[in-house]
Order: sequence, then C-alpha cells, then structure tokens
Amino acid sequence: MAPKSEQTTFQTLSRQDRRFREKQLWNHSLFRELPRNTVRELISEMEVRCLEPGEILIRPGNEIRKLFLLISGRMSVHLDAPDSGDSFVVVPGECVGEMSMVERRPVSAWVVGREPSTLLVMSERTFREKILAIPEAVGNLLEILVRRMRANNMRIEKILEQRLRYEHLQKDLEHAGNIQANILPRKGPLFPNHPQVDVSAVIQPARQVGGDFYDAIALDRDRIAVAIGDVSGKGMPAALFMVRVVTFLRMNLVENDLYSVMPAVNRMACENNDELMFSSLFLAVLNVRTGLLQYVNGGHNPPFISLRGGSFDFLPMSKGIMPGVDEEARYRVDELSMARGDTLVLYTDGVTEAENAAGEFFREPRALDVLNAAHPTDAATLVQALKEEVDRFSTGLPPSDDITLLALRYLSDRT
Repeated sequence: MAPKSEQTTFQTLSRQDRRFREKQLWNHSLFRELPRNTVRELISEMEVRCLEPGEILIRPGNEIRKLFLLISGRMSVHLDAPDSGDSFVVVPGECVGEMSMVERRPVSAWVVGREPSTLLVMSERTFREKILAIPEAVGNLLEILVRRMRANNMRIEKILEQRLRYEHLQKDLEHAGNIQANILPRKGPLFPNHPQVDVSAVIQPARQVGGDFYDAIALDRDRIAVAIGDVSGKGMPAALFMVRVVTFLRMNLVENDLYSVMPAVNRMACENNDELMFSSLFLAVLNVRTGLLQYVNGGHNPPFISLRGGSFDFLPMSKGIMPGVDEEARYRVDELSMARGDTLVLYTDGVTEAENAAGEFFREPRALDVLNAAHPTDAATLVQALKEEVDRFSTGLPPSDDITLLALRYLSDRT
C-alpha cells in the first residue's frame, strides 16, 4: 500500500502493477462489456489514488470535478459527520463524485476510507468526452446508480426517515436524467455535415428520467438515419430499457442494412427481458443524394409527412410489433422518394395524448392543424410550434407522459 494520500498516474506504475490493476478493472461495473482496448485507453489517462482508513476523500461543500472508481478496499458515505455511525458502504465496482461533476454543484456528504483502498481517478474531460460518448458505459453507470439506490434504500430511510430519503432519491434520479439526456443527440443542427437536410428535435421527460428517445445518426456521406421510440412504463425501469434499445439500435445500424436492423434490435430486446419490457420504434434511413427514404415501423405512432408542398398527413407504412414482445416478429421496409421541401415529423404519444383540464386529448387532427398552419418553415420552428401548442393545451396540468418530437426537411434538388 502506498503512503497516505499518494496519487500517481496509471502510466507511471510498474508494468507488473499496471497489469494487476488492469485485471481488477476488467471487472469494474463501469467498464463491463467494453472492449479491452477501449478500457485500456481510458485508464491510461487516469490517476491511481490510495486511501487509508479514516482518511477523508470528499467533504461537503467541495465541488468535485473528478470521478473516483473504487477497485479495492471499502469506503463509507456519511451524510452528517465523517465519524458518524449512520453511513452506507461503497464497495469495489462502484464510484463516487459523479453527481457533483454532472450537476456542477458542491457535494453534500462525506466520503471516508473504511479500510485500505485503491481508487482510479477520472478527469471531468475524460468523463464527458469519452465515457458519455459510449452507450454501454452510460448504461453501466445508470445500473450502478440503480443498484446503489436499491441497496441503500432501507438504510437511507432509517437515517433520514421519509422526507430526507425522498430528497436523496430525487437527486439520484435527477442525476440519472442528466446522464440519460447525454446519451441522446445534442440540440441544434443534428446533421451539420449534411446540408441536404434540416433536422431538429426536442424531448421533455414527464419525470426526471423517462422512456422516450430519439436518435439521429450519420451512416456515411450519403445516408442518415433518424429514429424515435417510446418504452413501456415510467421512471428508472423505462430509462434503463431505453438505454438498451438505443444501444442495440446504434450497434445494428452500423453493422447491418435496414432490412436486418429492426429484427436484430427486437431479438436483443427480447433477450433476458424478465420484466417483459417493450418499446415502440420507428426508424428511417434517407439517402440525401437520391432522396430515397426507407423506413420501418415497430408499433410506433404513424409519423406525419408533407410531400410536394402539400398538407401534412399520415405517412403510409406497414404495421410491425413493438421490439421486446416477440423475438420471431417480422418487419417490412417501406420506401418513398422525397423532393426538395418535403418534411417528415416524428412524435411520441405524449404529444397526441396530452390532456387538458376538461379531460380531452390533443389528438392527431389537432397536431396536423398546427403543422399545416406553421408549414413551410424550418425544422426547428415546426417542432417548437407543435410543442408550444401542446403546452398551451395542457396548461395547469402536470405532464402525464414524455413528449418527444423530431422534424426532418429535405433540402436537396436531387441533382
């Protein structure tokens, strides 16, 4: 064991020590199922920190800009004083400091060494630029948070009773929501390197975390993909299943043609699905050079489309079963040709099933009226116009479901 508070870079360790630490890290929950080369690259940028029993790692009021991964030993988290008996334990495979780093707020607890411990210290830059860019790592981090909440639920209730336990849970959920938001594409131009399209999206979870998602992926120079989905249920279970579906979708879009993607995502969603979760999913691939739009539906709401300067109407499409229900389900790929100005709008049922004080639903005809009144215009204006109308419609009522919208306008002349 190194002297108290000693901290060194991973690369300065001896070759034997590096190999030993790497073997420990293969089993760390954050790196589960990540390629070893990816893990080796990540840990090469980190520092090794040794913590002695009773040594304080984090104090309340500190703004932590590092993530501490425990690889051996034990630490304890204290909410009131570093020597109090009311605490919960952090064991190898877990991490601390992520909430302060994501929220950029001071921590509210003490973290103290319980026995000789070794940690790997990850910088904020590595966390934001690399960890949050790997869907599997984001999913692992969400699972770490969920396990922590479950394991410490009864302990927190005993320490803080109902009110403080609830506040602690809310903070973890808010943190999970921030991580969930980072796995989805950023706002703004979603395809800056493809001037042939104008794509914009917005998502508003009904809770801190939700089951709605959208995606926007450039497959190559000529093809882009957009997707939208809605996971069954609410809260953390839906959020975790959402991460699974998005991860499966991205993996298969890179490796397979559109005809194979939905069946593959469906089979993966059905595997180890003891909770019987499922998700609607609509996926479209547009060739920006030719205007050919290919799309497949997995039990999702029919999108709206405006062709050749006409009014918005429902996109004709084949039916398909939601991924996660039947691993033998079959899906059909539909096609149409887009011309300059043609616009596709994807949405989840949080839009059409938004409810007002009179108990009425927003419904598809009202959504079509809003889009037709706003069209023709850019994608961001269309999305914002529909979102604002839904908000006005349900004024005074808390959102009952997640709301997600994505608009795609084709701008090319197909020369």
